[in-house]
Amino acid sequence: MTSVLSNATRSPGLPGEVVPRPKVLVLASTFPSVVDPILGVFVKERMRSVAALGRCDLRVVSPTAYFPPLKIHPRWYPNSQIPRQDVVDGLQVDRPRYLMLPKTNGRFTSRLMYHGIRGRVRRLYREFPFDVVDSHFVFPDGVVGAHLAEEFGVPLVITARGVDLMEFPKYPVPRRQISWALQKATRLIALSEELARKMVELGADPAKITVISNGVDTDAFQPEDQAEARRRLGLPLDRRIILGVGYLIERKGFHLAIEALSRIHQKHPDAMYVVAGGLGRFNGDFSRQIQETIDRTGMAEHVRLLGEKRHDEVHHCYNAADYFAVLSAYEGSPNAPMEALACGVPVISAPTGSMPELMQHPGLGILLKDREVATIAEGFDRALEMKFDRTAIRDWAETQSWRQVARRANDVIDSAIATR
Repeated sequence: MTSVLSNATRSPGLPGEVVPRPKVLVLASTFPSVVDPILGVFVKERMRSVAALGRCDLRVVSPTAYFPPLKIHPRWYPNSQIPRQDVVDGLQVDRPRYLMLPKTNGRFTSRLMYHGIRGRVRRLYREFPFDVVDSHFVFPDGVVGAHLAEEFGVPLVITARGVDLMEFPKYPVPRRQISWALQKATRLIALSEELARKMVELGADPAKITVISNGVDTDAFQPEDQAEARRRLGLPLDRRIILGVGYLIERKGFHLAIEALSRIHQKHPDAMYVVAGGLGRFNGDFSRQIQETIDRTGMAEHVRLLGEKRHDEVHHCYNAADYFAVLSAYEGSPNAPMEALACGVPVISAPTGSMPELMQHPGLGILLKDREVATIAEGFDRALEMKFDRTAIRDWAETQSWRQVARRANDVIDSAIATR
């Protein structure tokens, strides 16, 4: 008879011997909460899938910037409402506070985060003596994770996800800290070949790096009737829709898409651009400039801003669309195009993050040579003239599940632990 072990596993080397499963401390300041259920959902999905494999036990520590419960700043007040402990999709999460100083280009962030959370981590270690630290985003979490791994004498895994290596190394202090953490890490995960190359430029050992792109939840994101999806969102049934998803920030390139649409409007008068996304966070809001672009180009009747959609609503947006556009200045392995593909929607993408590797698969859409307005307009025009097999796109997406990503990530974690 096979026994079910809740906190242990049988040793592969000694038949019948029961040994505890490895314990993994997941360090992720970007992680969903009841206040912001979308933030860092890609981290949550990977770790939820790793937990589901049953090969290790997880605890999540999600450092949260302190803000007093005063409604004097609408962007920061929600931080005060995030619970200090909760459970997210079966994952137990601790959210210790730390002091964050704005407008310092991250100079003090990792140091303040480490001193803010280490007391909680020390107490947690007494009940959950973790075997490895698994940090998500090289900065600041990877730097903090390196200090914790050093303090507790455990291996360290760091995942590079995009902004951590594309923005923070521009500033001298974070750059030095990032290089130090990359060299301290036992194993490294990059979401794209581009990020892997950036890691090496910053001093990482190439032998430590594994490229693992994000996956997709093919149960949550799957095809549905397009007309019904459009009725839910109040979108016209007789237009061809190009969709963008994300916070309204400059690097997402929504304003570029509007400019591009205006250039092809006479040829494709039925085409429209729809954006699902809330206001940019942390002083990065670009919504006013986006609206100015709409007004200047005369595209008011051909652009729709839907506002922020919950993660369990956004699949209607994908299914309402004919095409999905990725026009970011930089990305790691963006989730949105994977979710669109899982709904059978072809992608028009700038050569950013993991998208060049992804778009090598035939029939998924169009890879642009750059993100200039003229190039985007040409790409839109080409896509609107093409026929895509939405069933074949969905079939491909089913091979890219989070479970497959989790297996590869768990192998990296096991490899790091084996170095002890």
